[in-house]
Amino acid sequence: MSPNGILIAEDEISAAKELRERLEGLGYKVVDVASSGAEAMLKTEKLHPEIVIMNIRLKGKKDGIQTGSLIHALHDTPIVYMIDYSNQATIRRATATEPFGYIFRPFDEKQIFATIETALIRHQLERKLQQSRQWLNTTLTSIGDGVIATDKQGLVRFINPIAMELTGWPHTDAIGKSLYEIFLLVDEASRELVEISGIRDKEPRADPKKGFEGLLLPRNGLPVPVEANATSIQDGKGRVYGMVLVFRDVTQQREAMQEIRHQANRAEVLMQVASQLNAQIELEPVLNIICEITNRTLKATGTAVFLHDSKKDVFRDMATTSENQALKAYQGTRFEIPTDVFQALLSRENPVVVIPDVQAYPELPYFELYKELNIRTLVVAALFRKEYLIGALISIFIENQKILPVDDINLLKGLADQASSAIQNVELFEQVRAGREHQRKLAKSLVDIQEAERRHIAKELHDHLGQTLTGLQFMLENAKNQASGTQRSNLEEIQKSVSDIIGQVRDMSLNLRPSILDDLGLVPTLQWHLDRYTSQTGIHVIFECDEFPERFPTEIEITAYRIVQEALTNVARHAQIKEVFVGLVLQVNTLWVEVLDKGKGFDSSVDFDKPTSGLGGMQERASLAGGYLTIRTFINQGTQILAALPITGKPLERRNHDRNRSTG
Repeated sequence: MSPNGILIAEDEISAAKELRERLEGLGYKVVDVASSGAEAMLKTEKLHPEIVIMNIRLKGKKDGIQTGSLIHALHDTPIVYMIDYSNQATIRRATATEPFGYIFRPFDEKQIFATIETALIRHQLERKLQQSRQWLNTTLTSIGDGVIATDKQGLVRFINPIAMELTGWPHTDAIGKSLYEIFLLVDEASRELVEISGIRDKEPRADPKKGFEGLLLPRNGLPVPVEANATSIQDGKGRVYGMVLVFRDVTQQREAMQEIRHQANRAEVLMQVASQLNAQIELEPVLNIICEITNRTLKATGTAVFLHDSKKDVFRDMATTSENQALKAYQGTRFEIPTDVFQALLSRENPVVVIPDVQAYPELPYFELYKELNIRTLVVAALFRKEYLIGALISIFIENQKILPVDDINLLKGLADQASSAIQNVELFEQVRAGREHQRKLAKSLVDIQEAERRHIAKELHDHLGQTLTGLQFMLENAKNQASGTQRSNLEEIQKSVSDIIGQVRDMSLNLRPSILDDLGLVPTLQWHLDRYTSQTGIHVIFECDEFPERFPTEIEITAYRIVQEALTNVARHAQIKEVFVGLVLQVNTLWVEVLDKGKGFDSSVDFDKPTSGLGGMQERASLAGGYLTIRTFINQGTQILAALPITGKPLERRNHDRNRSTG
């Protein structure tokens, strides 16, 4: 890690503090924390951090995705996005900005470490690629040139040391000779003499050939590929007095160009692999991409990924790719290789093994299959997690033995490292997702327990306490009939108080859990609740709903009722209006619930998380039911609560067009 360290862009103080502590615990330096996109831009420009960890939902005029894209474009600083849930639409949008990775909340130090290290490696590769291109430019502009000057008859009048070295003609021998005797240039393909200007015919042109190349045939030695440029020497009236020929040996340049192109291609491949793998969060697509890229890069007949099964202590193939029909016949067959075979072949010091003639090793597993399919060469690359061998890439070559170049071996090492990081990221993401699913189930269980307790308490209030109070009312009535005077008046007061208590108990029971919801379903319960709401608050409710052929699942009915109940409570407390709209629509196995008012509205960035608002509880209920809830509000314009609830039990995938949907 560079001394410049890491910049955190997070507007939630507790999350920023926790992430900072974890990063410093991993040995990273945190240079500062920015709470907005604008602040992140300023601190990046001032502090020049090595990497920026950006909350994807950063508040401000520009969110985290927009800010991260600008920072990377302006300062070439790698961006790692931090997200708190796996929203596919948001991840696709972030992926379009080519992020260097993702960190998920709750934070996991292994995932943080793997993501940051992967991002740094990728950024180093990009810098190396850029430096290689700059190096190429410097090489082309600083290489030594040969210079020959002639008179108008084409006789050599000057030759510099580089030209003498390239042509093999010393200065004393070259002066006075014809240019075509000293500088003998032929076309590389046809081997015909290259015409430079008219000096072959003793008539030099005013516009000699520029930017040409060919093979220079020196006085002694092998032909030399050169690039040349000829410029005429003229007086003020355009009369030609001679020519200057500038040329250079491009042998090293060609070799350098070829090597740079090769290195650049390798870096491009690794960056493409990193980009594709970082965009995946499922194991199967990751393994398939690894197989396809490895197979294409090595031009292999087939490639497979083997991963370690700790329970059986074997390596099992998890993904394969091949265009060979004979190999395709074995797709779906699970091959297992004992762990000790890979451990004997691979190590940190020797992560890639090439077996040129696999048929010379009958002790290898599946030897008979190698003979049957005429598999000749086996290339095995290790997949490590730290010091542990977690898998292997195996590429096979049929019919002819394959000699793998050193460059391909180095590229395969890079591919294997990228594959290891990607597999680890997927495993960490699976752990996060499993933890979230467990958390969701616990939260759902808690809500179910709360609803069951509400039902129980409501029943106890109605059946037990209500009946007891009713009995007390009858006893007071009898006592009142036998009393007179002041005593009778006191009993009437007591009787009135008991009646008020009975009404309060009834209201408490209905608020906790109206029995009509269990008996008749959602729509009758809402109609009853809305009439009661109007009588209590004076707010008129416009209620519209489809005709539903049957009742919804119990969980959906409870969730929809609680959302409407809480939303209307907020309207009565805060909206200051006389009318509110409530709507229910069933479309494509989704129940849409809407509560819309044209009241005061509120600043969602300030009031949204207040415990008294109940908005977070509504969103949590919708999420636990497999749906989602959106809130749109504007000061003095009103508020819209819109919930989408699946009636099939399958969680909904939230899409952009759903956010603006309205049932009213």
